[in-house]
Amino acid sequence: MIRRAGQQQYHVILLAVLLFASVFQASTLVSHASAPSGKYFDHVVTILMENNDLPSVLAQGQYQAGLANQYTLAKGYSGVSHPSEPNYAAMISGQIGVNKDDGLCCGQDSHQNLVDSLESHGLTWKAFAEDLTTGDCAGGGIDTDHFPFLFFSDITNNPSRCNNLVGATASSDQELMDALNASGNWPNYVWLTPNISNDAHDTSIRYGDTYLAGIVPKILGSTVFKTQRAALFIVYDEGNDVSCSSGGSDCVYASWSGPTAKKGFTSTTAYTHYSYLHTIEDNWGLQPLNSADSKAAVMSEFFTGSSFFTGTGQWLILVILAAVVSAAVLIGWKIMPSKTTRRARRSPRKHASPSPVSSV
Repeated sequence: MIRRAGQQQYHVILLAVLLFASVFQASTLVSHASAPSGKYFDHVVTILMENNDLPSVLAQGQYQAGLANQYTLAKGYSGVSHPSEPNYAAMISGQIGVNKDDGLCCGQDSHQNLVDSLESHGLTWKAFAEDLTTGDCAGGGIDTDHFPFLFFSDITNNPSRCNNLVGATASSDQELMDALNASGNWPNYVWLTPNISNDAHDTSIRYGDTYLAGIVPKILGSTVFKTQRAALFIVYDEGNDVSCSSGGSDCVYASWSGPTAKKGFTSTTAYTHYSYLHTIEDNWGLQPLNSADSKAAVMSEFFTGSSFFTGTGQWLILVILAAVVSAAVLIGWKIMPSKTTRRARRSPRKHASPSPVSSV
């Protein structure tokens, strides 16, 4: 009996240790992936390309056409104005206002913007620009028309926010990749402005396509895209006034990809840059900044929907808990034998008395 009691005590201790370890590991994984949960994604990367219409990009950009075929394509997505700067302003503030022409910089706009909305909800962000010096809110060395975070005074006058404007090494974008391949604390919202060669502004669609063919697979293969609910959005700021088959008058390439995006999906729904902003807002429950984004269609049809068991971290939690439950059942079975076995051990079998032999 003493030996059996010792074995039971050992099994109880073992079960307790397993339960403690599983809870600790699960809590570590949850905190490791503790980004505020979004409706469509928990992390998003946006890349802005320049000055080409949708039909031209599909015809001359082999990689971009293939990416759209693999994931999604918005055939009704249109720019909202000309030239570049007003389109960029619309994407992160829902208005054009003083940003009605190129060459206006910096801090000229006092409107509320996406950064205000993100920070007010505890969401983190970083905006990368090739050839920028990190923290330079004057935009030295870059085409400031293509980096809208420099337009807003509550960003340029805030040193902490300026530090979130990060320079990226042209083409390799190593600083961006370091952020996406970190072990945790990934930004929820990431923006990348390539330089005026890589974004096809001063070069060609094919040149920009080659750039994207190099950087996009790295993004989709990064730690955050492999383990979290992440999405990548590639879009052109403006086109050549080629009308969408359904939608606006300046149709541009716009494609969502990544683990939360659908595959092989094409839409003809009418969208604009305001739709992009409204999609970000709808994803995290942010209040629309004004009527332009609040009235714009949300791009919800491009996503597979929310699921807890999307990232590797969440699946690890499930596996750990399943293993612990299995161990608990096994240990419980060893500790508590069946009633029949217990009765048999308490009451030794009584041997039947031999029948009396009848005499003849």
